[in-house]
Amino acid sequence: MSSESHLEQSKAPFLEHLGELRQRLFRAIAGVCVAAIGCFLLHDQIFTILAEPLRHALEANGLPEKMVYRSPAGAFVFHLKTAILGGFVLGLPIVLYQLWMFVAPGLYRHEQKFALPFVALSTVCFIGGGLFAYNFVMPQAFGFLVGYTIDAGPVQLVPDIAVEDYLGFTTKLLLAFGLVFEMPVAIGFLAWIGLVTHKMLIRFWRWAVVLAFVLGSFLTPPDYITQIMLAIPIICLYGISIGVAYVLERKRDESFYEDDEAEDEGDESTDDSGDDTQEPVALESSVEGEGEEVLSPEEAFRRRQLNLDLNGDQNEESDGDPKDD
Repeated sequence: MSSESHLEQSKAPFLEHLGELRQRLFRAIAGVCVAAIGCFLLHDQIFTILAEPLRHALEANGLPEKMVYRSPAGAFVFHLKTAILGGFVLGLPIVLYQLWMFVAPGLYRHEQKFALPFVALSTVCFIGGGLFAYNFVMPQAFGFLVGYTIDAGPVQLVPDIAVEDYLGFTTKLLLAFGLVFEMPVAIGFLAWIGLVTHKMLIRFWRWAVVLAFVLGSFLTPPDYITQIMLAIPIICLYGISIGVAYVLERKRDESFYEDDEAEDEGDESTDDSGDDTQEPVALESSVEGEGEEVLSPEEAFRRRQLNLDLNGDQNEESDGDPKDD
């Protein structure tokens, strides 16, 4: 086969993946846009909900309960941005589902069945992080920042808050806490596919504490209240992630053994039927001067999968068309 035909065959899978990615992105964006349109129709209610923590802080400090906008289109842009934010939150399950369906073909069979749990848990964790920020962090942050005024002397310093600045402040807090609360789901997925283990996470805990406060300083406004209130949940979620990784590792090992037993039964039934397919290469390998090599369950499963793939490729080559002379 010529090099040009090899090049054409290598281009085909890439174009297929590109088309699949474009389709998934279109569906995710369409879902967010539909949700954003619904949120724009309810922009007054959304504005009331977002402004409630600030209103309580202004009321507690005896300040006028109002906000201003600095440009003629300021109010409209504010409602438009809040609609987009609400559309992203409501359309998050669609975005996560399309993301999972794009990467699912590259996963093992026992990994593909976690699509719905992944979408559900990711959505719950993100919304939970946003609610934690709205109900606990924002009231404390606004109470501290709004109350930090100068009322002594002939000149009084009072806040004149613009809706553009307020939306940027609240959006940053809500997204930061929503993403941070995704940590157990993300680490659980990495532990399931074998990229991290609970022992690795335990060894890394000192650096995790330091990084928690570093992320708190970058993802929150420049006040120590919100930084500490973000760093503490990160540390707690890291501890929860260690437990999640431990549980999923045990379940993954059990799944490996079940898949191995199912494949062994399938091989035995194939041999009994008189099929001439090749047997998979044995997993145990001997080393000169030593005993048999001891393999971890996940390594044994991956080697078995590799052997089956190699045997399948050999069978396809033997059944294919003869090569040109």
